[in-house]
Amino acid sequence: MSEGILAKKTRKIIAIAEKIRAPEWLLGELLTPKRVIIMKVRARIGGKPTFLSAIRVHHLNPYPTGANPYKGGIRFHPGVTQELLTVLAMDMTEKCALAGLPFGGAKGGIAFDPAQATELELRRITEGMTFEMLKENIPHPDIDVPGPDVGTDSRVMFWMLNKSAESVYWRAVPNHLATVTGKPLQNGGIPGREEATARGALIQLGRYFELSKMRAADDAPTLAIQGFGNVGRNVVRLVHEETDFRQYKIVAVSDVRSGIYNKTGLNLPSITRWYEDRGSFLGCPDCDPISNEVLLTLPVDVLIPAAIEEQITPTNASYLQGRLILEGANEAITQDAFPILAHRGIPVIPGVAANSGGVTVSYFEWLKNRGDRPHEVDAERDKLWVTKELGAIMRGVIEKVYARSEALSSSMPDAASIIAMETIQSQLKKKHSYPNA
Repeated sequence: MSEGILAKKTRKIIAIAEKIRAPEWLLGELLTPKRVIIMKVRARIGGKPTFLSAIRVHHLNPYPTGANPYKGGIRFHPGVTQELLTVLAMDMTEKCALAGLPFGGAKGGIAFDPAQATELELRRITEGMTFEMLKENIPHPDIDVPGPDVGTDSRVMFWMLNKSAESVYWRAVPNHLATVTGKPLQNGGIPGREEATARGALIQLGRYFELSKMRAADDAPTLAIQGFGNVGRNVVRLVHEETDFRQYKIVAVSDVRSGIYNKTGLNLPSITRWYEDRGSFLGCPDCDPISNEVLLTLPVDVLIPAAIEEQITPTNASYLQGRLILEGANEAITQDAFPILAHRGIPVIPGVAANSGGVTVSYFEWLKNRGDRPHEVDAERDKLWVTKELGAIMRGVIEKVYARSEALSSSMPDAASIIAMETIQSQLKKKHSYPNA
């Protein structure tokens, strides 16, 4: 039987702990989630009644809970398991430590396909999960602040906010808007949140090119993007619309069912309209059809796996021809594939760095919700502020990771994990008066 994703993540944590000679108490904190909440939710999907298991994992909070909450998305996807959510919560702990955000790592979700549910059914499922969470005094601005993830969006976050608002009278929650992030702009959201992960990844990519002095094989760096969800779609949009990112040439994109390739560069407005009209890239003109598997092996400057976890494995890692991998999705590269890529000299900007833009802008939203009530006329001002602050944090993340990898002659994934683990260790020592040993 193949090793599971949690076992692989555990091995990685232990290996990094050995490199920095971490004390046993730190391993104990890192390897065991603080809390796992399992809830039953009555639901209808396609008109048929059913029961769903909703799960919320609190991994580790190195800050005083009650002042700094757990943070992590809510995922609606058939592949949701407690094991997967635990790994993603571990990633979130690492991600927040790396970006210097005052959060602990969490993740939640329900195993079902939201595409099979009507909008009303989806809302009732969200409200049912929120009701069960309220029994645990979450979501809460100071305890646990969910956000969007695969299969959820600003609508779902509004439904969660709206349902939890019913508890304000008996919970006396201050700053209730800070209960969830990723909300619609008119309901306490913040400009730039939807595109934040893609923008953060592109900012880090540009800074990496500067730091490493990497040069494109041709006149412009070529990109292949696996996945056309929030991250992939916004990378395409930003490369087309914004001057700062127009130096890139996107030659391939795909979704779960279809993909397209044009080695001279895709017509980004055209393929986006085609996809929006049909929900697929099938038949897209002036492009060659391509599978997800083949896309991963294209000879490009930058490969961006931005779909779901475990796409680059020991099975295909030896065949990749990308000169750099920007891990847009959490756990898109399996832990046992990293050494193969390192041996082949393919650098990787790991997901805990590359896709930390989303939680960073969620932090901005949470921060403003705790005391700021901007008017819609302030949206442009806030967008400029978000873009500036996100840029500073994202550049800081890749600069730290790159510098440590150079100093240690290690891979960037190992360097990122070392920085995060050292940060967590320092905070936990202050929180719990752990010994120096």
